[in-house]
Amino acid sequence: PKYRGAAPIQWAIVRGETRTGVTTMRIDAGLDTGEMLLKAETEIGPEENAVELGVRLAAMGADLLVETLEGLRAGRIVAEKQDHTQATLAPLLKKEDGAIDWSQPAQTIHNRVRGLQPWPGAQTGFRGVPLHVWKTRPCDAAYGGEKFPGRVLRLKPLVVACGEGGLELLEVQLEGRKRISAADFANGQRLTDNDILGA
Repeated sequence: PKYRGAAPIQWAIVRGETRTGVTTMRIDAGLDTGEMLLKAETEIGPEENAVELGVRLAAMGADLLVETLEGLRAGRIVAEKQDHTQATLAPLLKKEDGAIDWSQPAQTIHNRVRGLQPWPGAQTGFRGVPLHVWKTRPCDAAYGGEKFPGRVLRLKPLVVACGEGGLELLEVQLEGRKRISAADFANGQRLTDNDILGA
């Protein structure tokens, strides 16, 4: 496994991976370092979040475990050592991992929004109140507002400037409120193109 630790699904998405998978392995003294028995790979959808991917990988893992047990019983499986130089740490998630840095590229922020669901989620500030960003979509580079990261560039659709390109917000949630569409948020808060998220 490339990602070893407590949150491999989340970090794979946050770091922009497009493929992932499950592995059955022997247990040894290290953290996910044992010999591999069987592997199965899958694509990560460009809009897929950690919850959705986790459901798919759980089903894949269950099937692979049955196949592994049958293969071990029949003597068909030859254990394979891992290439430890390819491994990456996937540490336990912390609340601060969800902080959005608008100076990063739009795709990087989009990956963080997808990868950190359901917890800690991606958050920014809005007029002094925490704003949870649930769903996004990177925009055409023509929307870029790189000189003013976090600034609202457009209201319909709601697009925010990033360090590279723009990010369309689709679903958001103000602290203490319910999750709503970005269009309803923009209308309800009377957003203008002078608003800056994260300020």
